[in-house]
Amino acid sequence: MAAAVVLFLPLLFGVGKMPEWIHDRQMDALADRFLSYPPPPETGIDSADFHGSVAAYGMKDMCTYRLRFDLNTELSVEEIARYYETANIAPNGGGSGSLEIRVWTTPQSPSSSDASGRIPVIVEIQDRDHGSLWDLRCM
Repeated sequence: MAAAVVLFLPLLFGVGKMPEWIHDRQMDALADRFLSYPPPPETGIDSADFHGSVAAYGMKDMCTYRLRFDLNTELSVEEIARYYETANIAPNGGGSGSLEIRVWTTPQSPSSSDASGRIPVIVEIQDRDHGSLWDLRCM
């Protein structure tokens, strides 16, 4: 009986965590597609590290992936936003209108440009309308 409990608990844990693992894998795939897309001219990606989260932002039982990337550029925020809005980065299946791009600088950015005139910008991608699959983060 004790052996059955010892075998059942890890199985139950795995079944409970599977929706989170699926969403995390899909979010990582979206990050890979973003990072493999060529950056805008005069723009560099600071690192392949990104900040990501999975949650129900506004719609219950629907997951949204939110990823943030740090870039440095000589272009304006508007030029970066236009570039990524027209980019052919596929969403994870939420439909063609499920992907949103936001770009901004931090308040200290104008004074924090480097010697070449580059400023740090943050690009945020939101991919929404994914079913929760019983992922507790999205319920």
